[in-house]
Amino acid sequence: MASAGASACPPVPAWGLACAGLAGAWALFASRRDRGAALLALAAVCALGAARASDRARRYQANPLRALTAEGYIDVTGRLFRSPGRELDRDVLFIDVRTVTEAGRERACRGRLRLSVPFARGARPRLRYLAGDTIRASVRLSSGGSFRNFGGFSYDTYLRTQRIHRRGSTKSALLVGRASPSPPRSVRARVSRLRLGVQRELERRFPSADGADISPNGAVLEALLLGEDGRLDEPTVENLQKTGLYHLFAISGGHIAIINLLLFSLFRFVRMSRRASSLALAVFLVFYTALVEGSPSVLRATLMTLAVLAGRLLWKDVHVLNTIAASAFALLLANPASLHEVGFQLTYAATLSIILFAPPLLRRLPRLPFKMSELAALSVTAALGAMPIVARSFNRVAFSSLLLNFPAIPLVGLTMGVGYVFLPFAAVCPGAAALPAAGLELLVAVFAAVSRSLDAWPFLSIRVPTPPGGLLGAYYLTLGLALVRPRFRLQRPAVLIAFAVASALFVVPPFRRSSPDLRVTLIDVGQGESILVEFPGRRTMVIDGGGLAASPFDVGERVVSPVLWRKGITKIDHLVLTHPHPDHMDGLVALARNFRIGEFWEGLPAPADGGYAELLESLPARAVRRRVGRGDLFASGPVSVEVLHPSSDGGAGPGPADNENSLVIKLTMDGTSFLFTGDAGRPTEERLVASGLDLGARVLKAGHHGSASSTTTAFLAAVRPRLVIVSAGPGNTYGFPHPDFLARCAEAGAAVLRTDLEGAIEIRVDGRRIAVRSCAAPKGRTRPDFRLTRATKSLIIGLD
Repeated sequence: MASAGASACPPVPAWGLACAGLAGAWALFASRRDRGAALLALAAVCALGAARASDRARRYQANPLRALTAEGYIDVTGRLFRSPGRELDRDVLFIDVRTVTEAGRERACRGRLRLSVPFARGARPRLRYLAGDTIRASVRLSSGGSFRNFGGFSYDTYLRTQRIHRRGSTKSALLVGRASPSPPRSVRARVSRLRLGVQRELERRFPSADGADISPNGAVLEALLLGEDGRLDEPTVENLQKTGLYHLFAISGGHIAIINLLLFSLFRFVRMSRRASSLALAVFLVFYTALVEGSPSVLRATLMTLAVLAGRLLWKDVHVLNTIAASAFALLLANPASLHEVGFQLTYAATLSIILFAPPLLRRLPRLPFKMSELAALSVTAALGAMPIVARSFNRVAFSSLLLNFPAIPLVGLTMGVGYVFLPFAAVCPGAAALPAAGLELLVAVFAAVSRSLDAWPFLSIRVPTPPGGLLGAYYLTLGLALVRPRFRLQRPAVLIAFAVASALFVVPPFRRSSPDLRVTLIDVGQGESILVEFPGRRTMVIDGGGLAASPFDVGERVVSPVLWRKGITKIDHLVLTHPHPDHMDGLVALARNFRIGEFWEGLPAPADGGYAELLESLPARAVRRRVGRGDLFASGPVSVEVLHPSSDGGAGPGPADNENSLVIKLTMDGTSFLFTGDAGRPTEERLVASGLDLGARVLKAGHHGSASSTTTAFLAAVRPRLVIVSAGPGNTYGFPHPDFLARCAEAGAAVLRTDLEGAIEIRVDGRRIAVRSCAAPKGRTRPDFRLTRATKSLIIGLD
């Protein structure tokens, strides 16, 4: 770990230390000083990792495609280095870019690009390109991650672990074309053609209801057999994650273990020798890894298996821990950034836990038929190793998997066995694939029923806040101490108690720390809006939840909920919907499911249909539903919360879902006010100015994402903000924030911070000053164009 984290180390000293350390370790080993040799070798390996990580990080950052800055669309030409990826609403191309053309000028530019190609409305024509095809496309390059929030998922880190330098998008598949086909004898193209043939047969055998794509069951099989999980629909993914069975339907080390079991059973049945069985298995695993196109999880598991097989072929005794360590070393040497990949961490944590704890646990279990004892030992020990990483990365602890693994793992094994009969028929003789296809349909339906069998006991799958790193360290330390031979009488009970306490803290975390400050965070949710308010103490308010209209991506589940969990929040005291538009409302559904809700605030009543009805159904039974309007005043400690709009006689729009009926809320603490205006525009602002209400606020959240018709000159004069914050998506098609809006803010002397440029924006009021930070400048970088002072003449800003 030290190696991958040391990417800033100068390369020459690190390489020198590595070589010197290895030479010294060899000398100590030759003089029979084994312990000193081991320690020095370990230090040398860390230095080697630091050198490699530093070198790879420099090369990645210096890549020409990463450094390319282009406004608008450019043309790129390059080869596909893998088959197109499939998602519900788009295809994804992976292009090894060779040239770019900008303003009519073509020049060489190397780098790997992940290109999203959305479907036209109402159509879903899949791209049928092969790996190795030369592609020419008109693309818009994206910079930074999709959603930049404090401590959030780093898309840039993810791209680095996948060795992809940039991501981009295009408006239509019409802007993408094949410049030249792949070489006819290319192995990569042949494997890609085989993969495409299997996908076509799955689409033919398992069509969607409208016949335009693949059915949910077909998408499950595609994920299981080919590692392509992009077409799994949201309900399926949610159910598999809730039950802790998702790992079975995303190609992983578990699949390789099932393949090993199936093939070794077959080889034993036909009485193949041990050496021949190992060689045959190795050949199949290499082919299968090529078919799933080097999926990182499969590559890790295959490398571990090949290392063990090689050990069995070359030596009589195989030390499994050594082979696992050798595979990890090889993978990190090839790509040091893999250390930051959740899949890498889960693979090795679960594998090591099985190796170390399954044998002693199995000795204490009664012998059960059908190898149920072995299955129980594997399930429990794998969960022991993986649970903290799953809790930290996915904010979930699923006890249900310990029960469901018993029927699920044999079902998946049987499905894979039938699937591997289906694959060759689907690729070579589709007409003969009908029988195994029918069997697969039945098996997937049975698995779906099994996965939902525990829905009546939701307490078996718990959403948890992100555990701190210290808790993970304490958990693994106590787990490791369980392997140490006791030296005093109470050592084993003390270790067990400490382990039980560490485990319990994941499920029932301690109260998050109380703060005397008021914190307001404009969360980066793309083209939408969500605001987190943390009052002094522990009370919280969330105003809107973001949402992407007509997209399967759940912003509430994937973006907003993790922001709250990372802060240790388990309860939202006030969940506020300003108006029922998808980009404000859809994310609230996941929040209502994932957190305890005190009160739900809304303005004018809306028809209970569509997403609004789903939101109301998702609210916990104990949540108090409250309609609020002008004149409603609440307090949370030293903070007053005042609703300014809409009035009881209606808003400024024709219906409750209209922008002009957005809730307008003012927060005030120690003379510092925030004004949140939802999507309100000119008509609402005119009514507010004419009402005579005190609109003055230090910080104004711009109405309607900074549109031309919001935040008018008269409204700015009434509010007198020093800072205006805007929630808008990068490169959004609406052109938000509008240049006219920015010009009006400049004329009013108000600084503007935007989520499309800054990522998430956090404003903290502690009674003496206001401190502002953003994801673009989180550590003390000040902005010379942004200075605020209060009557106390204390310094309020810089981005700290």
